[in-house]
Amino acid sequence: MIKKKRWLTFMLAMVPGLGHLYLGFKKQGMQFMIGAFACIICIPSIPQVFPFALAALWFYQLFDALQKATWNKLAAAEQERLMYGPEDFGAPWPPLSMPPMPDYPKDDVNPVLLGGACIIAGAALLLITIFPDLWMLLSDLNIGTILVAVGLIGYGLHMLKKNTRA
Repeated sequence: MIKKKRWLTFMLAMVPGLGHLYLGFKKQGMQFMIGAFACIICIPSIPQVFPFALAALWFYQLFDALQKATWNKLAAAEQERLMYGPEDFGAPWPPLSMPPMPDYPKDDVNPVLLGGACIIAGAALLLITIFPDLWMLLSDLNIGTILVAVGLIGYGLHMLKKNTRA
């Protein structure tokens, strides 16, 4: 296992997805890059929502990259301990089989929530394109701020409901 430097992960994670690519999480790194690019592209369309979404994505990917770098360091230390630990004096050398590395804990995204978010974003972009006058009316009513507030409240209620079951 190649040891990765946490400080370098932090510096690379300043660009969304680059820290994950450095750690070897290629698919997730590309997803963060594409998500950040999509947010930047959509900022002129819905300036009340996408700057907030970009900031949330950036902070999430930064802390996720640091968490994965910490896990990587702990996994490497555990592998070294298993290979060279003092409790293996009676074991044959070299070890006949290495114990498997523990898997990184996964925090799967609910596909229903992701699909719903994509439908809402697509509907908003379609609304902007087809009915620009209606969109201007909704913008004057601060609909973007209202939607972000409702989304945050809904997510908070979801998290409270999810944590009371455990």
